[in-house]
Amino acid sequence: MDNLTGIAAFVRVVEAKSFAAAADQLGMTSSGVSRAVSRLEESLGARLLFRTTRSLRLTEDGAAFYERCTQILTDLTDLAESIGDSGKRPQGRIRIEMPASLGRMFIVPNLANFQARYPDLKVQLGMSDRTADLVEDGIDCAIRVGELQDSNMIARRIGVIRMVTAAAPSYLAKHGAPKSIDDLKNHQCVNYFYARNGRAYEWQFDTPGGRIQVPIDAALMMNDVDALIASAEIGLGIVQLGSFTLDRALRAGTLVKVLEHGEAIGPPISIIYPQKRHLPARVRVFIDWVIELFEGQYPKFV
Repeated sequence: MDNLTGIAAFVRVVEAKSFAAAADQLGMTSSGVSRAVSRLEESLGARLLFRTTRSLRLTEDGAAFYERCTQILTDLTDLAESIGDSGKRPQGRIRIEMPASLGRMFIVPNLANFQARYPDLKVQLGMSDRTADLVEDGIDCAIRVGELQDSNMIARRIGVIRMVTAAAPSYLAKHGAPKSIDDLKNHQCVNYFYARNGRAYEWQFDTPGGRIQVPIDAALMMNDVDALIASAEIGLGIVQLGSFTLDRALRAGTLVKVLEHGEAIGPPISIIYPQKRHLPARVRVFIDWVIELFEGQYPKFV
C-alpha cells in the first residue's frame, strides 16, 4: 500500500512538473509528496527523478517506470469507478474550465438545474480566457471556443457561435451606419485581440458570394468582451462579437445590428476531456448535461 501511495505521488509529480503542484492536487504537503517519492525510490533501488531547485526531469529508469505506472493507475481507477458507479448517484468534486463570457451567459444561469439533478456533486468552475492544461492542472473537462489543437484530448462539438455586428444608437446618430462591409474602413471600430499572441480578431461575414474575413484597423482593442460591449454602448465604435454576448444589449436597445450581411457563423464550441477508457460518472453526467443544455435551450448554437 505504501508503494501505491508513492506511485500515485510519483505520477502526479511528473504530470504536474512540480512537487508543490502535485501536493495541491493530492491534498498533501510538498514534503509529504517528496518523502513518498523518496521511499518509492529506496524500495526500487533506483533513482526516478533528477531534482534541483529549478528543474525536475525523469531519469532513464524513471521514464520507463512512469509509462508502466500510468497504465497501472488507470486500470485501478477504471476498476474502482466502474464498481463504485454501479447503482450509485454521482458524487465528489468536478473541476471545469471555460471562457468567462460563455460561463456567465450559458452555464451559470442553469447551474441550479444541474445541482438539483446531482445534489451530491460539488462543482468547481473556473472561468477564464486562458487555455488550461487539463492534465497538469487536474481539470476534469473544459469548454473551448475555436478550432482545437490538442490531439491528446477527446472533443465533442456542442455548437457554434453566431457573430453579430452592432453599434450604439448614439454612434449611428453621429457617424451614420456603414453602407457596406467595405465601408467599415471609414468608421470607428472597437475590436478584440487574443491575449496569448496579441493578434487582432478578423471580422467575418457570410454573404451571398461566400465567407469574407476582414482585417479591422481598430483604434481601440481589448481582450475583454464585457469591456468591448461597454465601449460600444457608449458610442466609441462598431463591434463584432458572438450573438450570445450581445443579446442583452440588443434586447435593451443599447446596441443595434448594422449591415445587411453583418452576421456570420463563427467558431465552434466544444467540450473536451482527457482520454480515458472509463470516464468517471461525475464527469460523464456534466458532459451529458451540457450537451442537453445546448440542444434544448440553445438549439440555434448547435
